Amino acid sequence: MSVLSSLLLLTSMAATAEERHLGPHVHGQASVNVSIDAREMDVAASLPGHDAVGFEHPPGSPAEQAAVDKAIATLNQPTWFVVPAAAHCTLASAKVSPHGFGGAAEPGGHADFDATYHYTCNTPGQLDHLDVRLASAFPSVQKVVVNLITAAGSNQQALDGTTTRVDIQQ
Repeated sequence: MSVLSSLLLLTSMAATAEERHLGPHVHGQASVNVSIDAREMDVAASLPGHDAVGFEHPPGSPAEQAAVDKAIATLNQPTWFVVPAAAHCTLASAKVSPHGFGGAAEPGGHADFDATYHYTCNTPGQLDHLDVRLASAFPSVQKVVVNLITAAGSNQQALDGTTTRVDIQQ
């Protein structure tokens, strides 16, 4: 990954984390940041805890703990993020960070799930679109804002309802 792409992704991820602690917390809306540089693709997703598990506090029962565990498992295996098979992308790493579900509540009483993924694509020229199915994996998500950074520039696409396709121009 180039220095510029890494810097842009880190800036975007930091802005997401800052928004979680300082800015508006929007139930029903998730964000996905995608950076593509040559054969490397990084993805960062963030969604409110309420949309993932139905609450925003440390789990108080076995059922609530099971809901948190299920959300973590769903995010760890990102079947909600689909790349064209022709691009031959392989998931190299995944990291899920639940915030506000531990022993202490997050500032403002909000809880979130953040996840990062790194892919290597053998045929990156075939990355002409992505399918972001986060709303299918978490039905309380009504809108997904996708920020895309490629060699051709950056853009933002909002996915509402059943729309999942994100077009990529490289």
